[in-house]
Amino acid sequence: MWRQALRRVVRGVLDLFYPPLCLLCGADLDHHESLVCSACLARLPLIGPSSCPRCSRPLHSPNGHAHLCGPCRLTARPVLDRVVACGEFRAGLRQLIHLFKYRRCQCLAPLLGNLLAQRCLTTQAYCDLDWLAPIPLHWMRQRWRGFNQARELARYVSLASGIPLLPRSALRRVRRTTPQVRLTAAGRAANVAGAFALSSPHLVRGTRVALVDDVLTTGATSSECARVLLRAGASAVRLFVLAR
Repeated sequence: MWRQALRRVVRGVLDLFYPPLCLLCGADLDHHESLVCSACLARLPLIGPSSCPRCSRPLHSPNGHAHLCGPCRLTARPVLDRVVACGEFRAGLRQLIHLFKYRRCQCLAPLLGNLLAQRCLTTQAYCDLDWLAPIPLHWMRQRWRGFNQARELARYVSLASGIPLLPRSALRRVRRTTPQVRLTAAGRAANVAGAFALSSPHLVRGTRVALVDDVLTTGATSSECARVLLRAGASAVRLFVLAR
């Protein structure tokens, strides 16, 4: 008890001399704000209700109704039966993801994880799910970064939904790959081919699994993970991402 009181006192003194600032705009934070001010949160490019129900691509239809986008209409049987994205990978959301992922600002995990959890809740994406499976990092990259950003996000989605996380050792990245950001779409698919393995196929047989990641670009990584799960007997695989 006394330690918590001491922490509050120390935090109050530090805030007095070094007021906390918004990570995006640098403005002073109010006492009820944490890490990002309310104005910047309101400006995040979150995806609204007018989006493709299969891939979450934002749509600008005349009547505002959601319908399948062009690419989804041309894909008869996608590997991922549904993609749920919280926002677009630009502006403030892109800045937050870069801080979280590359600057090791792990303190952003609750904010970003709860944003994703709320998006999944409002789109009813939790229905019939058995597992949440964070996209795994190779152990060398995870040691360098210090954490797996996908697993941090998945923890908060799991807390909000009650859906358990697939055991850490079940879905593994068995081959170190070149960072996808440097590659073309074709190069990304070739880069991750055979990079993942499932050590416990019985865990996913006959179940519905949602992969969790930070950003969706071409979908090469998530599609490769989905193929591994489907070959092991999973009945369906979805993808939850912060941004696309």
